[in-house]
Amino acid sequence: MSERQPYLGISFYGNKLYYAVSGKDGAERGHIGCVEFNFSVANAVSTLHPEHFPLVYDTIGKIRNDLKAVHLRIHTDARQECWTKLPKSVYDNSDEREAYLNILMKGVQRKYLEPVWYAISNRDYKLLAIRNKNNLRGLEKLAEHSHSCDFCSDFEIGNFWISHAGDKRSFMMISCHSSHICVSSYMLGKLRGATYINFEEISDLPYFWLQQKANLSWMDGIHDEIIVFGEKTKEIHQFIKPFIDAKTNTVFMDSLKKMNTSAKEKTYGFDLKEAFPAIMLAT
Repeated sequence: MSERQPYLGISFYGNKLYYAVSGKDGAERGHIGCVEFNFSVANAVSTLHPEHFPLVYDTIGKIRNDLKAVHLRIHTDARQECWTKLPKSVYDNSDEREAYLNILMKGVQRKYLEPVWYAISNRDYKLLAIRNKNNLRGLEKLAEHSHSCDFCSDFEIGNFWISHAGDKRSFMMISCHSSHICVSSYMLGKLRGATYINFEEISDLPYFWLQQKANLSWMDGIHDEIIVFGEKTKEIHQFIKPFIDAKTNTVFMDSLKKMNTSAKEKTYGFDLKEAFPAIMLAT
């Protein structure tokens, strides 16, 4: 039997770069770590900052070489993407697909668009995620470190969790960032829907949450559990808690035990809730 080729998962939060590499089996991580900079990592990558980006680039290259990772997976920024649910009939008709791309990304030439279609629990629909290649230059540069690299949207973290933990219940994931949150729902092992909400002040979240919920029925659906991870999780959760079913159990992914994984290190000097995406991408 051939040896399992390790995956290196990468995610960014503020001035921190989190990484994890898969171990010998799906439940183990060979290493989980964090590198802290004095600048925003996401901004450095998205703008190809002349001073900061080379530091990020070299750091990821060193991590990959040190951990002998073969495959690379990078957590993308939802604000650089467009997500929408469309009837499967649109997906099945090439002319319809192109017409919707033109409507959704008006003003952007087709050659710069990267559409990815995802199956969801309702077979009559597909989830479409569109990336503008002009915004991917930094990520594509980072991808040079590996012959195999995947860019993974926020809602895909839930798919990796299902694959990793075998969670077939109905659950919601809330990925928390300093200026936006990503909300996704899963049912019977399949993605049900996903959206992201931008905000300037966290105190504005209740208004935006209710606004989105009015148009997305799955946000008001029954969930067995809500999984929360990322930055400012406690603060963000307090603002949206009144609008979530009080009977639903909320789990903050702040320990390896909750993540159903293990690693050589037993204690960490950084927030595991922020490392969760990288850990899942190393599945």
